[in-house]
Amino acid sequence: MSKRIGITTTVPHEIIVAAGCTPVDLNNLFLAEFDRARLLDLAEAEGFPPGVCAWIKGIYAAVRTGAVDAVVTVLSGDCSNTRALAEVLRHRGVETIPFTFPSAPEAPAVAAALADFAERLGVTLAAAEEVRRGWAPLRARLVELDRLAWDEGRITSRELHTWLVSASDFEGDADAFGRRLDEFLREARERPPAKFRLRAALLGVPPIFDDLFETLEQRGARVVFTETPRQFAMPYRCADLVEQFCRYTYPYDLRHRLADLRAEFPRRRVHGAINYVQSFCHRQIEDIVLRETLPAPVLALEGDRPGPLGGQALTRLEAFLEMLR
Repeated sequence: MSKRIGITTTVPHEIIVAAGCTPVDLNNLFLAEFDRARLLDLAEAEGFPPGVCAWIKGIYAAVRTGAVDAVVTVLSGDCSNTRALAEVLRHRGVETIPFTFPSAPEAPAVAAALADFAERLGVTLAAAEEVRRGWAPLRARLVELDRLAWDEGRITSRELHTWLVSASDFEGDADAFGRRLDEFLREARERPPAKFRLRAALLGVPPIFDDLFETLEQRGARVVFTETPRQFAMPYRCADLVEQFCRYTYPYDLRHRLADLRAEFPRRRVHGAINYVQSFCHRQIEDIVLRETLPAPVLALEGDRPGPLGGQALTRLEAFLEMLR
């Protein structure tokens, strides 16, 4: 059995696979766990304060259940709590592998970060590049899935989000993932286009709410752009792994995200955007810039623990949709 390496956000998992290991997205694993409250309680029982982000506590607890053999800890370009999480995991005897996104997506700095990560895993970038080229058709099919959602209305908000967010690790088996995706695309192309009144964009980190997508569709809104999961799919044609991670917007400052959003909003005919923000997260402050610069109204929707939309969040969402109508 190959070594299971947990990831806390999208990293160059081409390098992990080239090293003969299996990537496991710990965020997706946490949400897939039936008793998520138990995982959060486990983290708090081991000392995590209630005011710490639920994603961090869920990731920690998933690791503590023995789901992975080591964890890639992203020390720059992701959650500001990950550095402290890495310290606690090492204290608990968990192997951690550091990875640092550079402060700007400049090719020499990105190349150095990838080379350092490859060296830590005992593999060459050339081997990882072979994996990237092998995955190019799979990533192209994810771009087609995205188009079927926003251009033809044949894919639901939930389906769009689930497939793209799974691109962070291809569920540990890219070949099997690709076969399931091909089958899904064949079925989706046969559907009649859906009719919906509002075209919504979902910005920010993947939402922790269980029912956000269904709630939107029940009220006549379809998500036609899911920012961060689309970035996980690496939707650009690139010459190599370095360019791929230069064009990946999530780890860098808002200028790069805004350039992508300004291009996609008119193309997808977005009426309004929901900027999901996690409680206790520094990214909440970015909402100021998004609201003041994007070419569509933006609602900041805050969530904390897994579960359905609460009363206040639901009321704010309904008022926003009514305003868009």
